[in-house]
Amino acid sequence: MSNAERPYRTSPAGARRAGFHILPGATALLFLLFAGAAAGGVDAQTAQIAQIETDAGKDGTLSRHQGWEVRYGIAAAPASPSALAALVGKAESFAVEVVKHKDEATGEARLYGTGEAHGLFDVPMEAALAIVLDFPNLKAISPRVKEVKVLESAGDHLFVYEDIGINFMGISIGYKLDIEVCADKLAGDALGMRARLVKSHDSKLYASDSSWYFQRVEAGGKTYTYMRTWSSSGLRNPGLGVAGVMKLFTAGELKDQIAAVAKLAAKQIGRAHV
Repeated sequence: MSNAERPYRTSPAGARRAGFHILPGATALLFLLFAGAAAGGVDAQTAQIAQIETDAGKDGTLSRHQGWEVRYGIAAAPASPSALAALVGKAESFAVEVVKHKDEATGEARLYGTGEAHGLFDVPMEAALAIVLDFPNLKAISPRVKEVKVLESAGDHLFVYEDIGINFMGISIGYKLDIEVCADKLAGDALGMRARLVKSHDSKLYASDSSWYFQRVEAGGKTYTYMRTWSSSGLRNPGLGVAGVMKLFTAGELKDQIAAVAKLAAKQIGRAHV
């Protein structure tokens, strides 16, 4: 789960040779705010984090792509036609987990958080992917973003700087990071986007991974785009907080991101409803 800090390349050619939060910063911040989880042994908690990725692949979800952790595929919950139809025009969150643990090598206290959301919308998946790749306008789907800079760009492979901030109950929290981003053409004409941490400028994060997945599906005799977003983050030396509140915040944030992408994609093609 850990991401060693990766020096980003300074040339487009180098970027092309490399392998891609969503928006790791925006959703990741929620995990940092409410740092806290059930107590347990170090070994048990480390195993729990590893098990999260293992469990994600049990329904056929691709949890690794070109060495990056992702969530590519249709989640198990909407596998049946009736379940898919229930997702039309709305987003639902799932698999939200928070684990407080200790790094065995350094003894450092850490917090790992992860969550997902998905839904079906009447928009082209190409338009949806374009929205999540539009980092200069990232604030439109992640309002907690204070500043974004595209550091390098070579086609659909980017290096991006993000400054994320949030105020909660009068407390201001934020962090700054560089991420690497790639878009993917996947089997079955699906599209994906993956991101990983390159550098945590304030050393608060030890990991940050995320992905988006888009696939055309049939529901009720009509074609829709299935959208799935996933984000995971690791924080060094987290402060105390409430895991239950964290989960509640994370679920809403993920659903809001999907709804925002669908709305912007619909606007892009001139539709009032999705």
